[in-house]
Amino acid sequence: MTEPLSPEPLSNKALTHLWVEKLVVGEGLCPFAHPVMENLHIEECTSQDLEQVTRAFLSLLNEMQLADEDDLPTALFIVTQALADFDDYLNWLFLCEDLLEQVGLEGEIQLASFHPDYEFEGEDADAMTNYSNRSPFPMIHFIRENHISEALKTVTKPEAIPERNKRHMQRLGKEGLLDLMPELADSAIFVKK
Repeated sequence: MTEPLSPEPLSNKALTHLWVEKLVVGEGLCPFAHPVMENLHIEECTSQDLEQVTRAFLSLLNEMQLADEDDLPTALFIVTQALADFDDYLNWLFLCEDLLEQVGLEGEIQLASFHPDYEFEGEDADAMTNYSNRSPFPMIHFIRENHISEALKTVTKPEAIPERNKRHMQRLGKEGLLDLMPELADSAIFVKK
């Protein structure tokens, strides 16, 4: 009798897309995400060199600026070989926010941050509340400000979204999260080096 074949591991982009589909959209963590899922662009940077990672970030920022909004409404920039340390990631994120301002796109494009070790200020490192922003890879989400404005018209009490997400993740717990998405078990969210 032959043993069943193990499923092929997901590519980094496929794992990220599944994370968005099952957790971010499926669990309602972002009420604005569902309408743009069809055109979600995921850009993977595999460099270990921070200068090259930053150049790739700027390239995607430029692509977002030049693209038609319907063709490229939103994008995820995932860094798969660098920025594993959350503090290093935060320092780099601040640089990216400065660059966004320098190129004159503040107010047009917003950056949202996600990381395998994401930790909200004032929260314990192991708190489930952090998992609303824990992603398989260090990541920046490029969001068009006008899309946020439009989406906010359809959401009641948008200021309550972060707290609602934190409570939802507490109810879900680690076991519930892994039941929902077993593919995360081998990701940096759960496997610490």
